[in-house]
Amino acid sequence: MPADTHVAVLDKGMGQGLYTNRSRAKSLDITRLGLMSRLILAIATAMALTATCIMVVEGLSRFFLNVSYFWAEESVRYLMVWAIFLTLGIAGFRQYHIRTELLVQRLPEWLQKACWVLSSAAGMAFAAIVGYASIAQVQRYYTMNMLSESNLQMPMWIIFLAMPIGAMLLFVYYAWAAAYALCGVDPFMPSVSSAGDDVVLEAARGAQL
Repeated sequence: MPADTHVAVLDKGMGQGLYTNRSRAKSLDITRLGLMSRLILAIATAMALTATCIMVVEGLSRFFLNVSYFWAEESVRYLMVWAIFLTLGIAGFRQYHIRTELLVQRLPEWLQKACWVLSSAAGMAFAAIVGYASIAQVQRYYTMNMLSESNLQMPMWIIFLAMPIGAMLLFVYYAWAAAYALCGVDPFMPSVSSAGDDVVLEAARGAQL
């Protein structure tokens, strides 16, 4: 079966214009991270690794020495919170957010584009609400000068600062996604290489057979 026929089968089964949008996305690749994003990802990774090391040390200390460190649990918790919030936006840029596309891919192309814009707008609204609410919480902890429970005595406002920062990064991702959606490119579809296109076409041919 010719390749053009495969594309027609793919469009029919997954929504008209999907293959075309994938081709357009090659020139507008949302997964390309800049220097700042790579730096944030490195910091978050270091935090997660540090938390893992603390957990291992705490476990070994309890098992062999029967000694537990009161600060370990708190440190792990807050390091993981910061690592997660820092990577909310980057996870979107890397196409790691969960997406249910069974219905959207079967809609007409103009409705697909509308869904992309609506999804981006909803994400921006969610990030804005989280950021606005968390800023008030940070201000409250800062005013009260509240400290953590362990002997680390960490200022709680620094810990909760992860929420507005994470919300801001998530808002940036959805704003970028909205810009792509307005250009007619699906911002939530992972970019497909030529090898990936061959796999998709082979799958379409198998389904046709």
